[in-house]
Amino acid sequence: MTAQAHHPGLLKTVDPPLSALESETFGQVSRRGKHLILSCRSDLHLVIHLMLAGRLIWCGSETKRTKATGFILQFADGRDLRIVENGTKRRVRVHVVRDPSDVPHVASAGIEPLSEAFSVQHLVDAFSGLRRQLKKAITNQQLIAGIGAAYADEALFEAKLSPIRFASTLWEGEIARLHGAIQRTLTSAIDEIRTRSSEGLVASHDREFLQVYKKTGQPCPECGTPIAEIRYAQTRTYYCPSCQSSGKTISDRRSWLTR
Repeated sequence: MTAQAHHPGLLKTVDPPLSALESETFGQVSRRGKHLILSCRSDLHLVIHLMLAGRLIWCGSETKRTKATGFILQFADGRDLRIVENGTKRRVRVHVVRDPSDVPHVASAGIEPLSEAFSVQHLVDAFSGLRRQLKKAITNQQLIAGIGAAYADEALFEAKLSPIRFASTLWEGEIARLHGAIQRTLTSAIDEIRTRSSEGLVASHDREFLQVYKKTGQPCPECGTPIAEIRYAQTRTYYCPSCQSSGKTISDRRSWLTR
């Protein structure tokens, strides 16, 4: 195996060098939060965060490299694993480390939401006194690892909770409802994507099976009310006014997401 970085700034580490991967093989693939961990041995790991636009492509080594290709792992069998990131902003992060916890956001990652340790009591304790809106709380990677904006919107819709409600105001029954909604949402999405990809590496990024995410103006699948959105900078939150905010449309204020 050989490794090549083609976009400046993509590789975030220098020791071990990228050349340390040469002639190695991956013996284990794992994940921590939003980070993919490819392990060669106990003291050599490749850690990848694809951010918003990064994609992994499995192709023949003879395939022409595009400008969007930022990183290539070339294997002896004539196949490549490539990271492709479309757009002008380069945000994908790649680390070569001796221990995955050497990557700061891996070391600080919170509890995995599909693990046995993720309990209702964990959320009760985490939300106690937490004056932060629910969407910001459940996408806080130090609190819960791996939940992004899309699945936060879906889980909050499933739980019938407002995205701007403060976490500290939830009573235990509502927290239990949110806990179940998070696990059902993630499990269902994993099953759906796995089915659509037919066990292949590359699947369509289209997530039309989601109920509220990017469905502005479309009828709520539960009550028929048009799905609404809140905008802040490049961030958007999707929700049902009837199911999640007592029939009221949340003001599109530019300040609420910054709290």
